[in-house]
Amino acid sequence: MEITNAQLILPDQIRRGNLTIRDGRIHKITFGKPRKTRGETIDLRGDFLSPGFIDLHIHGAMGRDTMEATPEAFKEITEFHLRGGTTSLTLTTLSAAQKDILKVLEAAKPFRNKSLGGSRIVGVHVEGPFISLEKVGAQNPEFVRNPSAREWGPILKYGKLVTQMTLAPELPRARALISALKKNGSIPSGGHTNADEKTLEPALKAGMNQSTHTFNAMSSVIKRGAYRAAGMLEFSLARDEMASELISDGEHVPPVCMRMLFNAKPRDKVVIITDATKGAGLKPGTKFELYGIKCRVTPVTATVVDGTGLAGSTLTMIRAIQTAVEKAGIPLVDAVLAATQNPARQLKRTRDLGSLAPGKRADLLRFNQKFKIKNVWLDGVAS
Repeated sequence: MEITNAQLILPDQIRRGNLTIRDGRIHKITFGKPRKTRGETIDLRGDFLSPGFIDLHIHGAMGRDTMEATPEAFKEITEFHLRGGTTSLTLTTLSAAQKDILKVLEAAKPFRNKSLGGSRIVGVHVEGPFISLEKVGAQNPEFVRNPSAREWGPILKYGKLVTQMTLAPELPRARALISALKKNGSIPSGGHTNADEKTLEPALKAGMNQSTHTFNAMSSVIKRGAYRAAGMLEFSLARDEMASELISDGEHVPPVCMRMLFNAKPRDKVVIITDATKGAGLKPGTKFELYGIKCRVTPVTATVVDGTGLAGSTLTMIRAIQTAVEKAGIPLVDAVLAATQNPARQLKRTRDLGSLAPGKRADLLRFNQKFKIKNVWLDGVAS
């Protein structure tokens, strides 16, 4: 199959061209006028053709939650997010009882790198329970605890299925956990943390290479007496080694701060996520629970019921890209990079995911100037 007359979103530019798919992979990319072919041809008439989006942080959608730990829940979540342009994702847990976290991993294990009819399940992001009670956010404080090898050992027995763990690096034994995650090939990500730079520097050296939902549930400049120390936010902005997740809905992070993040970080170190919870896809006003925390859907995002805090988002990836471009003034090529090649790099999956290049999976997305999705292909198959 050949896709012609497309605005190809490449890692460093947008260029008019054509793309050929063979055996589920990108076979060839050409520029200029398309050549005649005997196979199927789809004329995009100037619409954008992007790599499929990759979401490293997604809890649910349509009233379903990763914590249900069932194929049926995974299917509904991934089908919803595929419609929003996400072709690969990591199902994300919450701070919960150990048995329930292991239940999610066991349920997801047969589906690693597979699709249940929606986005490909790359693995599982374990968010919590080893986080700070001072920065708990919408996680249930009843299940927040300090890390121990007795608890993280059974989790890491699932190997590369565990793509990422969010933890507070100031907790006891956190550095040992970071080292264990690095050895496992998982992303150690600092989040839900009240750490200062004195704790964060050794955590970085131990292998922590990402910050979870930057600006949210993390320390900022800390004042002790007459003096100040950098918190997790400033540390993430300042250290080029670290990738920074961004919930790009304009509510979790004001557009001016979204722009600041893109200005501060190298192009390859911003990772757009949805952090979508089970409220995604539901009508504003709908109430739901996140492992015991009562929440509700708002017109743009989700909050805890009393309105005192945010509770994940209701984003799709295409809306996250649109918000970054239209509200924060981020160039489209940079916003797409942050949702494709950058997360693929964090996952160490750039050989087959994340950009338009020969040999890579034909995970593709067609959308127009108004960010309306017209086609999604997973391994070259239209969905």
